[in-house]
Order: sequence, then structure tokens, then C-alpha cells
Amino acid sequence: MKQNVYNGRYTAEVDGEFVVFIIGMRINKLLSFSKWITVFRAMGPMIKELYDFKEFGFLHTEVMFNWRRITLIQYWRSFEQLERYAHGKTHAIAWKKFNQKIGMHGTVGIFHETYKITTKSAEAFYGNMPKFGLANAFKHITVTPSINSARKRLETH
Repeated sequence: MKQNVYNGRYTAEVDGEFVVFIIGMRINKLLSFSKWITVFRAMGPMIKELYDFKEFGFLHTEVMFNWRRITLIQYWRSFEQLERYAHGKTHAIAWKKFNQKIGMHGTVGIFHETYKITTKSAEAFYGNMPKFGLANAFKHITVTPSINSARKRLETH
């Protein structure tokens, strides 16, 4: 998928409070393909569902791969909406399958961190980049002289 690069200096205009949710998996035993592929495959349908149904409160996700780990940084409108999704049908089915197939076996590790971000406590900068992170979740705008530093962006938004 080709992404447009926006030359110059950009920031994200953040609208109110939101939640950053970091979730992922780590492959602990590479040769146990049949175990960890189940966890990997569970992510796709959930991400598709989140993009298809904006009423869940999901805003955007960034996916990052490294040697043994897949990490998703997600942006949500509120913790309550994230929590509601976590207790919903699609996630409950994936969680049940994980516990049945992996449990405490150690083949695959999973993790998440949740951060509630309050008004005027988030800022972003993107130089010569495609839209990324907060700029995808909220509004992508040009850096102007009035918001040309991290401090100014935090004080303005």
C-alpha cells in the first residue's frame, strides 16, 4: 500500500481526551508455528471489525513488526469504549481460543498497555512523513509559527 509523503512539517490537531492502547504478541518458540499463527490470525478480523464499526470508539491503529514481536498502537475515543470492545463477542472468542490453544504454555507471549490521555497532554510532530499515529486518528495539519515547538503545540491544543 503506497502512502503519500507530506513534505514539510506537520502535527496532529487532537480533539479532546483519548486512549492509547498498545497491544501485541511475541513469538517465544519460532518452531511452534501452529501455535503462534493462531494468535497472529486472530488480529486481522478484530482490526477489520474496528475499522468497519466506528461506533466502537476505535480511531486508528499502527502496526509494527520486528524480529519476534508484532505491536499495534491503537487510538480510542475512550477507555470505556475500549473496555466494552474487550468484553465483546469477537474479542471474547479470540481470547477463549488463545487460552485453549496456548494458555500458560509459553509458546506465544501477549501484552498490552493502556494510557488515558487528557486534554492538552499530547503533541505530535511529523517531518517529511506519511500520515502516522495521531495524525491518522485525528486531524493532520501544517506546523505554523504559532505551533512550531512541542511546548507551543501542547499549550495550544
